[in-house]
Amino acid sequence: MGLLNQRKRVDLGDGEWVEVRPLSIGALRAMRQKAAAIVVPEGEEKEEAQGFELSKLALQACIVAWSDEAPVTPENIDQLPYTLMFKITAAVGLGEPEAPLPTGPTSTES
Repeated sequence: MGLLNQRKRVDLGDGEWVEVRPLSIGALRAMRQKAAAIVVPEGEEKEEAQGFELSKLALQACIVAWSDEAPVTPENIDQLPYTLMFKITAAVGLGEPEAPLPTGPTSTES
């Protein structure tokens, strides 16, 4: 297996897995530019919308196989559970393996 054909299997638990290829420098740059240009939905923060777009594009670019019977397509990748996004994007070098804690004002209720 050559440097440009590397693949990694990511264990998702319960016997489920995805196989990913690393993102290239050029692909990552193009994805960041595309994410930066998205129209931010009303009520959503710009950074959050761009982060989700970058994650979606990265998953679509790097997932090459999985344990599911459904084919690997952009539409099926978009149906992956939210929590898996973090584990998979972390495996290809983007972000943390778990969902971040929510931000916002802290509750003063006890």
